Amino acid sequence: MYLSELSWLYSAQLVRFLAVGLCLGTSTCVMTLYFCMVAKGHTEPAEKRILHILYTILRVGMALALLTELTNLIYYYHVDNFVYWTDNPELLMRLTIFAVICTNALAMQHRKITMWLGPVFAGGSWYAYFFFSVWIETESTYSTLLLGYLGWLLFMFVFLACLRLFLTRNQSSRLGDGARADQLASAS
Repeated sequence: MYLSELSWLYSAQLVRFLAVGLCLGTSTCVMTLYFCMVAKGHTEPAEKRILHILYTILRVGMALALLTELTNLIYYYHVDNFVYWTDNPELLMRLTIFAVICTNALAMQHRKITMWLGPVFAGGSWYAYFFFSVWIETESTYSTLLLGYLGWLLFMFVFLACLRLFLTRNQSSRLGDGARADQLASAS
């Protein structure tokens, strides 16, 4: 069966919508579980297993999203050469956000970013990526979209910091990661 180029593009966009929905839902679930564990002050072994399963699902969704973005870039290079890339700030913004998501995922996996900041980039970026995957044309410039994205990340930082402080209000260390302040002081 022969599929036209346009059919390939629409198929890739459909898979991207499904992948982004999968990643957004999984990321939201992971953040919810994480903040439940923060409120509790420790992590159970069963919770760690659930998180590992969710991270695997998230990686599958990220691989699908990466594949569809590459398909999209190849299609538009074939059809429009570089005109579409340079004249489409939404595409550039979506690629920027996806780069932030991938960089943050690697940094969190290798413990190079704090658990105060990692969920901000993860949650905020997945919601922004979903927005730019669904909303095709915004009639804005790249710099305006980038400022809006940075403002959104700032809002997510303040919101998640307040949530973390609220959830750990009864803990003596207020760290929320199961470590106690006196144990950290004696370890250093």
